[in-house]
Amino acid sequence: MPRSVIQRLAACAAIAAVPLLLYWPAGSAWFFEDDLQWLAGTLTFEPATLLDLSAHEHFYRPVISLYFWAATPLFGGSPALFHWANTVLHAVNALLVFLLAGAVGFKPRFAFFAAVAFASMPAYIEAVAWVSALAEPVTTFFGLLSVYTLLVARRQGAAAWKGCSVASFVMALVTHESAAVLLPLLVLADWAFVRSAVESTAPLWREPGVRARRFAPYAVLLAGYLLIDVTVNSRSYLVQEGHYRLGFHAVGNLLGYVVMLYAGERGLPSYLTVGLVVVLLLVRGTPRVVFATAWLALSILPFAFFTWSMTSRYAYMPAVGLAFLLAEGLGWLDARLAGLANRGARLALVTGIGAFVVVRFMLFAAENIRNFTGRTEPYREFAALVRHQHPSPPPGTRILVDARTADALQARYVEALVQWVFRDPTLTVDVQP
Repeated sequence: MPRSVIQRLAACAAIAAVPLLLYWPAGSAWFFEDDLQWLAGTLTFEPATLLDLSAHEHFYRPVISLYFWAATPLFGGSPALFHWANTVLHAVNALLVFLLAGAVGFKPRFAFFAAVAFASMPAYIEAVAWVSALAEPVTTFFGLLSVYTLLVARRQGAAAWKGCSVASFVMALVTHESAAVLLPLLVLADWAFVRSAVESTAPLWREPGVRARRFAPYAVLLAGYLLIDVTVNSRSYLVQEGHYRLGFHAVGNLLGYVVMLYAGERGLPSYLTVGLVVVLLLVRGTPRVVFATAWLALSILPFAFFTWSMTSRYAYMPAVGLAFLLAEGLGWLDARLAGLANRGARLALVTGIGAFVVVRFMLFAAENIRNFTGRTEPYREFAALVRHQHPSPPPGTRILVDARTADALQARYVEALVQWVFRDPTLTVDVQP
């Protein structure tokens, strides 16, 4: 076997090992909050309801609905298997980051760093450790696959790869509505990485007719999906009660997510610095830098319009853009040191900086994972208690729950937990005064 292949396989093994080891404690976690509603929902879910838009009043995510419907009996309701499924998917995404980084021109060692940095970032741990946050890594999986296969299709002129890119794009859309930002990212990838070196420096809006024809299938599918999405989401309480709306608060949220991703100190100085750097990278950066920065900013944008505080799981897909920018920074430093230090010293310094960044991320991530795992324990304990108190409740039973427990665990999750524990959707919960 060629040495290059052995090295590549070793790199892939090391990349996959990082999330598997880092998220090992999450395998012992129980279910948490929304998990219980998804699980209880599988007791009455019928796939045919996905064709009835009037039955959806919050969001439309067929892939996630079908996942819980299929995985719940497959896993036997085991929380460990659900958690490990998330962790394995995270490892696969890290490998896709490595693959895409190589496809966009990073040297192998910087592609490796991008993948490991992505896998170890502490900001988004809920997206992996929380079962029902699966939509974020699944959307990212299809997004990475869509961009990568587009690049392969354009370079090889292969229709099969283009079909895979379009199919992945559709799967991302029906996993999470935030995938709508993939279309501009695909256009940017085409502009930045496929054309010749001369053409890639031309403005993005050149050759609009050629690009319009190239991305027409994506645009048509996106338009059709948005009709469905707007219909469903307009009925959501998030929109009707003003929790999701346009406004200048989105700017602060966008900058805040970037700061959260690199585990920085939040505050006005950090926000101003990040804003300035993002603008400079978009205006003055190379095509690859522009693509990475756009990935970071555009994948945050759908979540920036929430009026509440930033949410950990929404930082998952933006982490890909930051990982590329960090790898770009290491590559830039390596190039600057080329004339100042010998190869060994340069390699040691750049590797040391990269290792420091990754270890810092991993320490924060490990603590966040432990904290999240602990937050699931009250649900496990209540499940054991309700089984003890009600060994075999008949259908339609109203189970009394004290007010303190209902407040601590939230009544809607408590009722879903009870239904799931006994596999009976007819059970209800009454809160004792």
